[in-house]
Amino acid sequence: MKTGYHAVYAKDYFTGIADARAYGFDFAQFELGVPRYYLDELSPAKLKEIRNYAESNAIELTFHAPGDNVSLCADYPCVRKGNLEQFARILEKANLLRARHMTVHAGDFSSFKQSGSKGDNFLSTHEKYYEDVLCENLRDVLSYAGDVLVCLENYHFNEIIMRAAQRLIGEGRGLCLTLDVAKPYDLAFYLKNRHVIREMHIHDINQYGSHQTVGTGSVDFLLFKQFAGPGVYLNFEVRPVEEAAKSKKALEEIWR
Repeated sequence: MKTGYHAVYAKDYFTGIADARAYGFDFAQFELGVPRYYLDELSPAKLKEIRNYAESNAIELTFHAPGDNVSLCADYPCVRKGNLEQFARILEKANLLRARHMTVHAGDFSSFKQSGSKGDNFLSTHEKYYEDVLCENLRDVLSYAGDVLVCLENYHFNEIIMRAAQRLIGEGRGLCLTLDVAKPYDLAFYLKNRHVIREMHIHDINQYGSHQTVGTGSVDFLLFKQFAGPGVYLNFEVRPVEEAAKSKKALEEIWR
């Protein structure tokens, strides 16, 4: 079982890798929503330099795909095309870096409530449409994956997203899962699909919100020990790296 941290504040790839080693982690997960980590303009020579530096420090590379201002549920033709082209470019370079996996968010789709109703009549008549859109987009992303595992995280999970994920898992497309312990989750869904869980995001929730140091909040970490195993990487999504290291130690104490 390998541990890593979510690199957001490191000034560059080399610093993020050095921090992972200094604090006793096995991997660094670079956040591709951070401009200084964008892979687009990195030359093959620079990618090789980063890869060699990581390997010489015995640190694996993983990625978190950008997904807070774009969505794999997007159906607008030009946006959809550009988003998928971006994923293709990311995964091409992630393979050159020999990254182990990339976690993605499904994102959100359109919804329109009506006055005097708690439900969403629009969404109830478009569920299959958005499920199909997400399946099609994820199939494209998986086709670009190469040797990089693509892991869908339980960010804004709902029945539509879980049905799409279940379809792709059933099709044997290679879709994997990330379980974020501090986000809403469907325990039955993850128990059914525990064989494809490849990452867990570890952080706590307290009066400051999520992404807090383990042990300072309300998350029941003992519940999630059942999902840990040799193929499941534990990513401490606590910033800065010093707090991620404290969280790793705290989780070890809880699970002991």
